[in-house]
Amino acid sequence: MLDIQVRNKSFTQSGSETPLSVLTDIRIQLNEGEFIALVGPSGCGKSTLLQIISGLDRDFEGKISWKNGTSQHSARLGYVFQNPRLLPWLNLYDNIALVLDNPLAKQAQIDSLLAATGLSAFTTYHPAQLSIGMQRRAALARAFVIEPSLLIMDEPFVSLDRPTAAQLRELLLEILTVKRTTVIFVTHDLHEATQLADRILFLSTSPAKVIGETPVDLTRDQRREETAVNRQYAEKKALFKHLYR
Repeated sequence: MLDIQVRNKSFTQSGSETPLSVLTDIRIQLNEGEFIALVGPSGCGKSTLLQIISGLDRDFEGKISWKNGTSQHSARLGYVFQNPRLLPWLNLYDNIALVLDNPLAKQAQIDSLLAATGLSAFTTYHPAQLSIGMQRRAALARAFVIEPSLLIMDEPFVSLDRPTAAQLRELLLEILTVKRTTVIFVTHDLHEATQLADRILFLSTSPAKVIGETPVDLTRDQRREETAVNRQYAEKKALFKHLYR
């Protein structure tokens, strides 16, 4: 579905004439319907890579190639950030409808996602009236309502308490059971990556490159089974320690 090639991405630091390279020699091929997780040290360039993939940053050496005639301009991209980024002056329903060209034509779909995320009773609430967990659920609904070709998720559950994060992971799995969306997911949590992803890619310290990858041999149903997830996690943890020793 998507061929990602980043030969080099650099930033020029203030007070220095020498560019600082943050990404180098990255090649990722993403299949349709696949969920991949990117894991790596803080500050290695994971978020920068997501911005390149999404087209928000075009100042790099390389190319992003879509298959089947799709272009980066025509692809429908959903983006879930660390911060839910809800507009404070709009209510929950309008925050979700905002991303649609014709919300009235998609009302049934909006209602379905509100029900799936447990937010049907809160459509008139503004972001300040919602818990952070509810705001994150609204951000998920907003990303899925456009029926994205690719869903990009940048540590969407970071800083949440464990029960809330676990609830949102379960919710994401439930939605993906119905909508087989292609996902790129950044996380620091290897256990989270193991539970959610079909494949995990490990990035090095900056300048980041892919130093390893591993498939996760779990069916969608097994991802809700703690024992099965923990067994896979133990294997991935051993590889993680080997790569970052």
